[in-house]
Amino acid sequence: MARLLRCVVAFVLSAVIGVGLIQYIAYPTLSQYDRFIHMMDRFAYTKETLMVFVLMSCWLFYLQIEFKRFSAIYLYLFYSVYLFLLFVVLFTKAPQYHTFSWEIFDFVVKDKKTILEAMLNVVYFIPLGGLYGLKTKWWEFILVALLTIVGIETIQYVFYIGTFALSDILLNFIGCIIGYLICLKLKNQFMKKSSATT
Repeated sequence: MARLLRCVVAFVLSAVIGVGLIQYIAYPTLSQYDRFIHMMDRFAYTKETLMVFVLMSCWLFYLQIEFKRFSAIYLYLFYSVYLFLLFVVLFTKAPQYHTFSWEIFDFVVKDKKTILEAMLNVVYFIPLGGLYGLKTKWWEFILVALLTIVGIETIQYVFYIGTFALSDILLNFIGCIIGYLICLKLKNQFMKKSSATT
């Protein structure tokens, strides 16, 4: 009964996270870009679909922790959708193309939209850091994460689909670190529990 109650509470919290993240952070930020508005208008239920994706991702993630068993199917499905959404966000939102931004802390301003976008730049990369945390040592993680992020920024610049911004590299790397640390903590918990049962 206690486990069922925890699962129900987790579902409600996942719904709050899904609605809060999409309705109050992602959508207002992404709505600044004309290309995004045009893309999102093509499908009448874009916002609701994104909310359900976040809700189900969080809730199913919790269920796996609750039942102490991770599913490869969940990871494949989650990362398939996540990487597609990350691609869409990274390569279609830029208001300027083929430019450099050398200001590393350009997000430290009293502008709500800029701060929300900075928060999203961190959040976008948390799952990627978690993915890298599954198999890499800490120095491999740093190398792979930085190469990935710098590679993304370079592609945006070279192919005229965005700006090479040092602040984006910093924020994306912070997101990767958060995801990596969460993954390490979960791995350690699972290892302790599995060694305690044997």
